[in-house]
Amino acid sequence: MATKPTITITFKQLATTLIQRSERGTAILLLNDATGASESGTNITTKVYKSVADIDESLYTEDSLAQIKSCLSYTPFEVVVISGNSTKFSDFAKAIMAVRRTGWIAFAGSEAPQADLASWIKSMDKQGYTYKAVGTQKGADNKQYVYFNQSVTDNNGNEVSAVNYLPSLLGILAGCNITRGCTNFLCTDLLGVTEVEDIDAAISGGQLVLANEVNGVRIVAGINSLVTLNGNTATEDMQYIETVEAMNFIMDDIRDEFKERYQGSYKNKYKYQMLFIGAVNEYFSNLAGEDVLDNEFENRAEIDVEAQRSAWMGIGKTEAADWSDDKVKSMAFKRSVFVACDIKILNCMENLKFTVTME
Repeated sequence: MATKPTITITFKQLATTLIQRSERGTAILLLNDATGASESGTNITTKVYKSVADIDESLYTEDSLAQIKSCLSYTPFEVVVISGNSTKFSDFAKAIMAVRRTGWIAFAGSEAPQADLASWIKSMDKQGYTYKAVGTQKGADNKQYVYFNQSVTDNNGNEVSAVNYLPSLLGILAGCNITRGCTNFLCTDLLGVTEVEDIDAAISGGQLVLANEVNGVRIVAGINSLVTLNGNTATEDMQYIETVEAMNFIMDDIRDEFKERYQGSYKNKYKYQMLFIGAVNEYFSNLAGEDVLDNEFENRAEIDVEAQRSAWMGIGKTEAADWSDDKVKSMAFKRSVFVACDIKILNCMENLKFTVTME
């Protein structure tokens, strides 16, 4: 039966071995702002800003302008502002996918769309998209969703609710990108935060927590909302934002490389599969040079021998069970390319155990 072409990249983690990466610093800020709307409907407006000088102030209320500037203050690569006369997330979903295929998302100033945004993020994750979001919906239990729920005090002494502080967090998370973790990140626009009763319990429950330190308000641990682990596709390392960023980045880049240069352009044979795999391994080498991957680890992709063997056996080629690995590699299966890789992501330093012995 003829089927739609599929590109499936599955990242798995075995034991303590890390695997994969994410993103390019795009913040997607959703606003319920009717300023740019017409009477005919929601009239969704999309604008891209890289600095405060770019902002078209005629399109927004004072509150919206403040939220956009708060996001930009943490220097993400870009802020995509999608505004409209609505608090329904469904009114914004198509606009998001039309303008960017990945990025950090937050709906500022309203609790109404938070549950739907979290649900959409989980749905997109299942489909292989790498959208991520920060919001106030508890219990999302997903590596692409960051849960936050603390009121804060800004530098002017004003109390700000969690949902209204989302633009700043959005800027922080997009700005950190893959270059650094957000653990211990200083929130320079805050004087204080209403602390949670039990920090350890909150973090264990998948909540991003801010805490008052002597020199300012800082993010305690850069975690997402993932709490249900299976030791394979949902592991402890995947609870950390920087690990998921790396996973998403690699997934997007490899998928793009395959789709743009190989899919439909080359016949499916060993020689051409190795062209693709060679490109992937060169890519891994470059990431190791940038300290995204560990340059002391092999970080290599190769033909997934067992998956390809199973594919042949699945259509009745029982003799494939006795083929050598080299034979399997040379026997490309129909229109499918089976690749496996083993790579190690570098994480930032967080924990310190320092023992002092005095004689």
